[in-house]
Amino acid sequence: MLRDEHGMTAYIDAMAFMVILMLALSALSDTYGFEEETGPNASEALDVISSSKVRLSDLTDMDDDAVVYLTDVLAYSVHTGDERPISYLEEILDKHCRGHPYSAKMEFGEENKEIGSGTEVRSGASGEFPVSSGGTIRITLSIGQRCPSCAPRSCP
Repeated sequence: MLRDEHGMTAYIDAMAFMVILMLALSALSDTYGFEEETGPNASEALDVISSSKVRLSDLTDMDDDAVVYLTDVLAYSVHTGDERPISYLEEILDKHCRGHPYSAKMEFGEENKEIGSGTEVRSGASGEFPVSSGGTIRITLSIGQRCPSCAPRSCP
């Protein structure tokens, strides 16, 4: 190890640089909020549902391979009682909510359909979406807080 004053100066400069760098990184994390995730957002889930497209033949009895919005197929499901589109929506919400309880209500014309369990709302959103066959479907989504006993490893 060098014992002249240039080596000591370089060492002190390096230490000062590291301290300044650590202060800058902590200021950035406070400013831009790199905090822990707060859970799923109902508005984001509703955006995904309303912008998703599916093939009619995958979720209905129709032999039509036309690609339509998921909201069209959900309106069809509410009107006819076909459960396949509702099951598909439940799969989407199960993955998005990652163990948080949810409830969704869909209204098309005079008919409506509810899925999920009633929950104390932590995040909620609703919207009306046009249906290609006419009318609109109103979807109201509520996401609750995960139960304290449900650890992240045991819930999807």
